[in-house]
Amino acid sequence: MKTFSKSLLTASLLLAANALYAADVTIYGLAHLSVDHLDNGVDSGTNVSSNASRLGFRAKTELEGGLEAFVQLEQTIRYDEGAGSFADRDSYVGLRGSFGTVKLGQFDTPLKIIRGKVDQFGDRVGDIRNVSRVNAGAVGNVFDERFKNGISYESKTVNNLSFAFHYTPHNNTGATVDNVRESYSSSISYERKGLYLAAAIERFEGTDGLDPQAIRLGGFYDVTEQFRLTTLLQNAKDIPGGDRNTYGLGASYKQGNYTWRGQVYQTSDNDTADTGATLLAVGVDRNFGRDLILYAVYGITSNDDNAAYRVSGGGRGTQLAAVTGEDNSGLSLGIIYRF
Repeated sequence: MKTFSKSLLTASLLLAANALYAADVTIYGLAHLSVDHLDNGVDSGTNVSSNASRLGFRAKTELEGGLEAFVQLEQTIRYDEGAGSFADRDSYVGLRGSFGTVKLGQFDTPLKIIRGKVDQFGDRVGDIRNVSRVNAGAVGNVFDERFKNGISYESKTVNNLSFAFHYTPHNNTGATVDNVRESYSSSISYERKGLYLAAAIERFEGTDGLDPQAIRLGGFYDVTEQFRLTTLLQNAKDIPGGDRNTYGLGASYKQGNYTWRGQVYQTSDNDTADTGATLLAVGVDRNFGRDLILYAVYGITSNDDNAAYRVSGGGRGTQLAAVTGEDNSGLSLGIIYRF
């Protein structure tokens, strides 16, 4: 009887393994941790931070007629605190073919994707989101986020050009009957080796006749194989405080196993005095193959008298609240391991 049970278990495991293989399932992840000393001009402290660390599962199946069905399930893992969330990152199901790609679920908007491609310090101290992420006020949406209940279309790339459109009937949990938080985000991009140019517009259905909107331009250019220039420009309007402009430049230089990075960004509210800030970050990566990076970053956000921007927001796990009128700075030593 024991021999039969062991044989049955072995056969079941083999069948399960064969099924996974047939469905083309991939398990992947990212462990990104850092030791940070953060200072908001009044208080300071040192912490360990897990920064957008994740565990994900992907599967795809080839169908007749040149179609492919696919699914992704991705969640945050808090290595620093032994915690996590389920399916809180890009999680969706979709279908792709000669017509392009259609997805349903929760995932990044086209506007957010542009920032991710040009940010020299994504998910680190000095992330552009510290000055570009804008709260749209009463509607409860924020520019540069992934939205719930998403429906998207992504075109095929033709002559290096592609188009994306994302619609969210409401960025909330549960059902709705008024769609007061529905949003639209679309982009057009041009990409070939060494060059990326993109433009996006994102709009929320607001209240009191105000429909918050952001227009974003981004790009990078490889001057040489080692030297890359990056930029992002954004205008947000119909938001608290009046229109807000954010713009800046970044650069990276590869030198053997090292990559030197820097970026500077400025933000300001057009209708409110002394509400601007300047973000400056510099750092270096030490690359160990494709999967492992050690890095150091120093960043500072210089706030005007009526501004309170951070240097450690974005996708980072540990953040220190900014104090109005005070500079916000951070020194970070980190490790990134992809698997």
